[in-house]
Amino acid sequence: MDNDALTTLFNNVIDKMETYTLTQTKPDDLTLQRMKKDVKKVGKVNPSLAAMALGMIASVEGDLEECVKQHKLSLLLGDDPHLTINYSVSMRTLGYNAESYRLMDIGMNLIMPNLSLGIGSFIAIAFHAGHYDKVIFCQELFKKQTVTSIPPEIQQFIDDVNTIVITTGLPLSVYPVIASILETIRLNNHPGLSIATVENTDEGLVYWAETIADTETIEVMNAQLAEKLAGLEDVNLEGYHITFRNLKS
Repeated sequence: MDNDALTTLFNNVIDKMETYTLTQTKPDDLTLQRMKKDVKKVGKVNPSLAAMALGMIASVEGDLEECVKQHKLSLLLGDDPHLTINYSVSMRTLGYNAESYRLMDIGMNLIMPNLSLGIGSFIAIAFHAGHYDKVIFCQELFKKQTVTSIPPEIQQFIDDVNTIVITTGLPLSVYPVIASILETIRLNNHPGLSIATVENTDEGLVYWAETIADTETIEVMNAQLAEKLAGLEDVNLEGYHITFRNLKS
């Protein structure tokens, strides 16, 4: 198999990983075996990329240990910044937003000044980790570079950050703390990817932390969340409601 064919094979695997991540679904056993077989073919030519892909597959399977093992191997075998960036994406898939942000920040520093290569993922990951200052930085960067064509899903993160920051008036340093609370509670009750929806309601601004869990688990998570948020010192959350709900609601 020539290099072009291997590249196509590899890209097909990565595209499938992105689909499974976005839909929060897992490949069936046959598809899984086929993907791993394809990745092994790539490994004969580029072992670092193969290890990276196996790490991404493990993230979709929900296997944290194997995911970390393969991604760390990929970093030992190669120095392409995208190895770190895709490690970050895998951590996001598994629901580890803080670690995902840490890795993405490293990856983005490695590819500077060509930030366009990963800025969309960086904005999404920074948003979920509560680093709104970074989202605002990227927004200003777009303005300086007169970027007018921003993917709608990325623009939504920027708009949500502006809405939250302007409406709540909280210091930017508070949002990573809130994100950490959300992550800890979610991982303790139902590990996995979550998304967020920001909504203006009659009761105020609502940040819906959406994850896949049954009603009883969501109730437990919200009780834990209320207790932790109430314990934050000098943080006025009046008019800003943060709550878990089922992703399928």
